[in-house]
Amino acid sequence: MGVDTGGVHHGVSWKGRASGNPYISCPGGSPTAQAPVSGTVTLTAAGWSSTPAEDALVQKNLQSFEASHPNIKVRWSPITGDYLTKMRANVASNIMPDVFYVQPLMSGPYISSGKLLDLSPYMARSGVKTSDYYPALINPFTCTSGQVYGLPKDWNSLGIFYNKQMLKGAGLPTPTASWTWSDLQRYAQKLTRNPSQSDSTYGITLTADAARWNAFLLANGGSVLNKDGTRAAFNDDAGVKALEYYDSFFKQNTGVLPTTVGASYSGDAFGKGRAAMVIEGGWLIPYLRSTYANMQYAIAPLPVSPINRRGNLAFTNAWSASASTKYPAAAWELIRYMTGPSVQESQLNAGFALPTLKSLANAPYFASHPDFKVLFDAASYSTADYYGPQDTTIRTDLSNAIDAVVLNRQDAQAALNDAASRIDDKLQNG
Repeated sequence: MGVDTGGVHHGVSWKGRASGNPYISCPGGSPTAQAPVSGTVTLTAAGWSSTPAEDALVQKNLQSFEASHPNIKVRWSPITGDYLTKMRANVASNIMPDVFYVQPLMSGPYISSGKLLDLSPYMARSGVKTSDYYPALINPFTCTSGQVYGLPKDWNSLGIFYNKQMLKGAGLPTPTASWTWSDLQRYAQKLTRNPSQSDSTYGITLTADAARWNAFLLANGGSVLNKDGTRAAFNDDAGVKALEYYDSFFKQNTGVLPTTVGASYSGDAFGKGRAAMVIEGGWLIPYLRSTYANMQYAIAPLPVSPINRRGNLAFTNAWSASASTKYPAAAWELIRYMTGPSVQESQLNAGFALPTLKSLANAPYFASHPDFKVLFDAASYSTADYYGPQDTTIRTDLSNAIDAVVLNRQDAQAALNDAASRIDDKLQNG
C-alpha cells in the first residue's frame, strides 16, 4: 500500500524555510556574524538535568568540544527542577547563560522579544544549511522570515509498542509497515481479554492527550490550526472522524485509560501487561529496560489512515544562544558542535534519542536496533508538536475535548466545536 508522506498535513508546509514559521514573528534588525574573539573565552551552558547516564554523556561531549576548541572553555550548569519556569525568571532578570536548551514552547516568545541570537549568519559562514536537518525539527526555532534561532539537538516520534508474546498468543502476525487504522482495531479486538474484569487485558491503552490524538488528526488530512495559525481547524470532518476513530477503542471496550487499570501512565499499563499495545515514543525504551526488563516488545509505525496517509508528531528541543552573549562566535561554535554528527551519533548509540541530521539516516546503530529505525523513519511524515504562542491553551482545550468524548460526556463534533470556540477566542483576543 502506498503512503502519502507529503509535508502539508498540518495546514503549514514544512518543506524548506523560504516562507519561515508563520507562528513566530521575527524581532527587528539584521545581524551579521561577528568575528571570533582572540584569546581564551569561557561560555556558560545550561540545560535540564536528565538521567545520570545521559548527563554524563553531555559532559563528555562538552569535554570533547573543549579538546577540539582549546581557546573556548565551557562551564556546564544544569538546571534542576522546573526548567521552563527557572529559565523564564533568568530571562526576565537578564541573567542568561551564553548557550542553553530551548523547548518549542520557549522559542516563540524568546525569538519575538529578541532574546535569542540569530544563528543564520553564522550558519551561512560555516556552510551549515537548514536542509541538513529535518524540516519539522528545525521549524519550531525559526521565525516568519526564515531566520534560525536554534538548532535541534535530538528528537523523538511516536510508534506503537506491542507485546510480542501477547501477539503470538492471539495468533497475530507482526504488523507490517503498511498496516491500517482498521488493522489496529482488529488487533486490539483480538488482544483484549476479560474486559472490565480484575484480570483484564486490553488491546491498547490510550490517553486523552492531544500529544497522541493529533497524530491521527494529521493522518486523516486534518490540521490543528489554519495555515496562518489564526483559527482552530481541527473541528472539520477530518477531525471529527479522527476523534471518533480514537474513541472507537473505548466504545468497543478494546482500549483503556491507564488509570482504569491502576497504572500511573500508559507505559506503565503496557509494562504491567494490562494492555498489549501502547502509543509512545523512544523515551519508553529506557523505562521498560529498567522497570520491566523481561518484557519482549517491538515497535510498529503508526497505522495508515483511510485516506492513505500517515501522520506523526515530532518532539524536539534545540541548542540556542543568548542574544546578549559577549561571545556570539564562540557560542555558535558550541551549538554547531553539540548539534553536529559526532554528538548526535553518540546520543543515538547510547539509546537516548534520535538524530535530527538527515546524514545519519543510515547510521550503523539502526541496523542492529530496528525499533529505533521505525521511530526515525517517521521523520518524513512528522509534524512539529508545537502550535504557536497559544500552544498551552490549545493542548489543554484539545485534551479536554478528547477526555469528554472518551468518557461519554459529549460527541466528537460537539466537543471539538467547544474547544475550537475557546481556542479561537484566545487566538484572536490573547
